Amino acid sequence: MSEPPQKTGRHEQYVWPLLFMFVVIVPQVVIPARNRVGPPSIVPIAELALLAVIVAIAARPGPMPRGSRPLVLSLFGLLVVANIGAAAHLVGLVLTENTIDGVVPSATRLLVTGVTVLATNTVTFGLLYWQLDGGGPRAREDDDPDRYVDFQFPQTSEPGLAAPGWTPLFFDYLYVAYTGVVAFSPTDTLPLTHRAKGLMAAQSIVALSVIVVVLARVINILPSSS
Repeated sequence: MSEPPQKTGRHEQYVWPLLFMFVVIVPQVVIPARNRVGPPSIVPIAELALLAVIVAIAARPGPMPRGSRPLVLSLFGLLVVANIGAAAHLVGLVLTENTIDGVVPSATRLLVTGVTVLATNTVTFGLLYWQLDGGGPRAREDDDPDRYVDFQFPQTSEPGLAAPGWTPLFFDYLYVAYTGVVAFSPTDTLPLTHRAKGLMAAQSIVALSVIVVVLARVINILPSSS
């Protein structure tokens, strides 16, 4: 009887997820309103409050307690919903050709907002995938036998592609979210469950809507502004 694969010693750290959360929230606060089409100020304020809650949970000694996972998952879900709302606001503004304070948004303003929304789309969905897959980071690290994975990574599909006991970390899920933005579909990692497929579909719809609508509007504006 063969020995079970040993864990690789790769432990989940919350430093990088928290740092990426901070990076995508900061532009919503520091970029002047004249340079972007931003959501209401309550959105970045709420996001910073959520970040503070997660920092407080992660700062406790030892691994993230399993009991806190529903709260963390809900907070990440709220970040996703807030960004979807920002994307819908931007797309609606472009399609209806509305003005802001009586002024048509410039190409630069639309591009800055579009890039911010897409970057936030990548990070927030990456966070949600990371916390959702297979019961979350703690369950994956403990190799819980009762868990079912939501994503199939190539390293787990065939032996020899990674060290025995390999488990995905945050950057693996961030890459999955990135491919959902640039390819509008899964690439090397496959969604297995209905919730994973639904989330990837929602992420792709948001990215496609922002890229197509905003880019078309910017192209339309540039000749008249030159």
